[in-house]
Amino acid sequence: ANCTLDECVVTDCPTCSKGTCANEGQTCHDPSIDVHSLNDWICTCAPPAVGSATAKPATCVCDECKEATQVCAPANQICYDPDTSCDKKGDYVCECKAPLSGVATAKPASCEVDECLEKGATCTAAGQKCNDPDKTKLGDWQCLCPPPSTGMAVAQAAAGCALDECVEACPTCANSTCADADQTCNDPNPTTTSLNDWTCTCRDPYKGMAVANAAVCQLDECVVQTCPTCAKTTCSDENQLCTDPNKAAHSTGDWKCLCKDPYKGSAIASAASCKMDECAPTCVGPTCAKTTCSAVKQICHDPDFTKLSDWTCSCPPPSTQNPVVGGLVPNCEVDECTLHGTTCTNQKQTCEDPNKLVPDDWMCKCKPPMNGSATAQPAHCTLDECAKDCTGPTCANDTCSTVGQTCEDPDISSTSTLDWTCTCPAPYTGVAIANQATCVLDECAVNCTGPTCAGTTCSAVNQTCHDPDTSTLSDWTCTCPPPSKKPPQTGAAVMGCDEDECDKMKDICLNVGQVCVDPNKLVSGNWQCQCKPPMNGSATAQPAHCQLDECVVQDCPTCANDTCSSVGQSCNDPNIASTSTSDWTCTCPPPFKGVAIANQATCLIDGW
Repeated sequence: ANCTLDECVVTDCPTCSKGTCANEGQTCHDPSIDVHSLNDWICTCAPPAVGSATAKPATCVCDECKEATQVCAPANQICYDPDTSCDKKGDYVCECKAPLSGVATAKPASCEVDECLEKGATCTAAGQKCNDPDKTKLGDWQCLCPPPSTGMAVAQAAAGCALDECVEACPTCANSTCADADQTCNDPNPTTTSLNDWTCTCRDPYKGMAVANAAVCQLDECVVQTCPTCAKTTCSDENQLCTDPNKAAHSTGDWKCLCKDPYKGSAIASAASCKMDECAPTCVGPTCAKTTCSAVKQICHDPDFTKLSDWTCSCPPPSTQNPVVGGLVPNCEVDECTLHGTTCTNQKQTCEDPNKLVPDDWMCKCKPPMNGSATAQPAHCTLDECAKDCTGPTCANDTCSTVGQTCEDPDISSTSTLDWTCTCPAPYTGVAIANQATCVLDECAVNCTGPTCAGTTCSAVNQTCHDPDTSTLSDWTCTCPPPSKKPPQTGAAVMGCDEDECDKMKDICLNVGQVCVDPNKLVSGNWQCQCKPPMNGSATAQPAHCQLDECVVQDCPTCANDTCSSVGQSCNDPNIASTSTSDWTCTCPPPFKGVAIANQATCLIDGW
């Protein structure tokens, strides 16, 4: 038969539950009633408790958060039960979610968060204070500007602080500076980064402004029209100019009315009584004298500026003729030499008055052959003894010019005579005082330009030019350079000047096994000692320092010739002195290593 055994129902078997579950108020369940499946019955806790155990009473858990889902969750809070024992009721907790904080037992918590704990650094970095006005809300933290500045920013960067230095009280603020002076204060840039820029401005009608200080107020009584002491239209009504010489606020009633040109006159704090000088150059009225008097050197005079057409023309001194009103004096002529003639005659000079209508134009003139004149004083007389119009006994006249020479007087003062000179024309040289010069011409000179000049005839062939007598033409000679003994040639270069210096100097070279060579037999002192092959080297006027590069020279017994190059090696002679032989080396090309003296090198590669 198919036998079964429900261990929760049967009570008299060794493995049966026998009321174990029921005794604890739990339900019993046998998942498998097969007679071979024993001790598998299960005790399960009665809801709302949870828990089960096999073949024994269950340990029941009562999580009140599963029952209180309508308490914490609607408040967006987290529920947890610190003690899930079924005999422990009413201890579940509602806890606020981060960043809010707060807990409550068996009811929703009152949640709060001080956002300044997290965001405060944003404010403090800018020197501001963080404030969270409602800790039950998020995103309402504030950055507050420090006093006396004002400004606030909510849940963002630091506040843009303002500091109106005219309103607040601070070390850089105006405080009462402007008010004490009855002036207006203005802060053009009320930010905390712009300090000491407040201004005091004077109140109307005064003008003036100062930065970070009380202003110095001014009052231009000619411009301002509203003050009791101002000029208003007093001057302009009379077509006069108004000026305020002292615009300080405490200086009032000092404005002036000035007459416009050509009128003259001024008055303080009232219209001026204007006058006109009819003789003034700026006079523009129909009664003005203008240039009537001055055009003929007469003197204009206006005796009374308050009257018109009363100006006069007067003759200049020494004339004593009476002035003429409104016109010219008919004849003002005066010969001033009658008054000043002795000033000239005392210096043996003549007096002349070129225009007897003009005062102070008399002149002192030097007597011939002297030259010179001066107005209203003695003349400074000069005597150019080379001048064509010089007629005195010391004059050069045509002494120089008749022989083509130049005349010059170095000192034309009247006290310096017979110092004139005759100078020869280029290219001739020569000078004489108070006489014709003896002219000479060095036909060898570089600047000689005459047809008889030597030019470069001698120098072009390294010969020396000599003019034995500079007063005689075409006598220049060319002379060979030493050691040549050939005689000079007149008017031409010496033919065959060359001399082989090795005829005398060759022993100096031969004594050291060298050869003497004279590369230019027209030049003295240029002979050379030259080394014999295969040696290289030469020296002028002394034995040579001979060298032998055994890598370069190919025809000497000790030379490398092609020893190195024939196997692709490089040749080097470390000492090319003629006394150092067979010291050349062959060096292997990279990457090979190896060097040998006076022989091919054995080439190797590192590691082989």
